[in-house]
Amino acid sequence: MIQKPAYLAVDCSLTLAEGLAEFAAANPGLLPPGDGELREFIRAHDACHVLFGLGTSVEDEAVADTWTIFGSDVGLRRYASYLRHPVIAGVIQQIGWWRMTTGSARALPRVLRAIARARRMRAPWPFFAYAQALDVPIAALRRRHGVRPV
Repeated sequence: MIQKPAYLAVDCSLTLAEGLAEFAAANPGLLPPGDGELREFIRAHDACHVLFGLGTSVEDEAVADTWTIFGSDVGLRRYASYLRHPVIAGVIQQIGWWRMTTGSARALPRVLRAIARARRMRAPWPFFAYAQALDVPIAALRRRHGVRPV
């Protein structure tokens, strides 16, 4: 039996740093090597997965992208510019447009809930400033920002 990662629990007591470590361990190879803007974007995106309590299935990616756009300070234009990066575009191509489309369609009810919940957040999630919250428990961050995972 596969155990669900602890960061998915609504009342998760792990810190954001511990949740990110658990996320990375469950999803090896997601971060490109080295430093740079793309790596920082992916790390900030991973922090959204942890905060919003989402995995990496196609459906969860659709919800994570939506919640990030509506519930963080990154903005649609800047977020979309990263999605056009050749590395990200290559991942999308590997997954396939058909699988992306059907997965997104299956996720539509959760996507709509994520939009509604993002609009009710107390404060937007600081997308690139996530590192300031690494030592804070995930449950406390969710309370602070008004995040209720879908």
